[in-house]
Formats: sequence, structure tokens, C-alpha cells
Amino acid sequence: MLAAGGAASWLAARDPVANRREVLAGVVPAILEGALPSDGAQRAQAIGQASAAVETAIAALSPAAQDELAQLFALMAIAPTRFALTGLAASWRDAGVAEVSAALQSWRTHRLALLQSAYHALHDLVTGSWYADPAHWPAIGYGGPPAL
Repeated sequence: MLAAGGAASWLAARDPVANRREVLAGVVPAILEGALPSDGAQRAQAIGQASAAVETAIAALSPAAQDELAQLFALMAIAPTRFALTGLAASWRDAGVAEVSAALQSWRTHRLALLQSAYHALHDLVTGSWYADPAHWPAIGYGGPPAL
């Protein structure tokens, strides 16, 4: 019980914004692979815009949902729990797109519903934020809302 309390207080003391940005640096390119530009500078700019859009979406969530996401990002940002949950030895920023994609796909089909839920939350946040931008609608054949 003492160890769990110590771990909880350590997680609470971590910087939630830094945790989120660390994880999104790897997750956004993996989830949006194929939708991002291939040019290095344009790709980096698109990843930055997508990450900012995810942060905006998170800010609009209820405080309880924000707290749950902060806990998820903290667990994903800490090296031992990142490795235990995903098998990634490298940081999110240093892991390759294929490695991160494989880790996320393993969550999508995992036997534990909690990991499946974490996958779907991340996937929906990233893709929802990306395709909320009208500039990305043509890529999916969406012409926009009907004119009234």
C-alpha cells in the first residue's frame, strides 16, 4: 500500500504537459502515417499542428477525462511502464513509426479491455483532431457539411 501511494504521488508530481508532448511526439506520426506529407519540413509542421489540435481537444474535455488522460500519458512517458505496456525501449521521440504502430496495434487487439480503451482514446483524439481541420477533408472524400 505504501509503494502504491508513493507511486501515485510520484505520478502526480510529473509534468502532465511534458508527458503528453513526449507521447504525442511518437503517437501522432504513427497514427497519421499515410496522411502526413512525406517532405521532412512539411511533415514536421503537420505533426506539430496535429499535436496542437490534440491538446486543444483535450482542453475541451471534462476535468475527469483530462485527469484520466494525464494518468495514461504519465504511464506511457515513464521508461519502465512504457516498456512494460508497449515493449518500446526507446523514448517515444526516438522510436520509429513502425515500432510505435506495432505497439499501438497490439493494444487495439489486446485481451485487456483497458489497453483497448487506451488505444481507442489515443486513436480517436489524434484522428478526430486531424480531420476536424477542413484542409484534410478532401483526403477522405468529405465535401463538408451540406449547405442549408
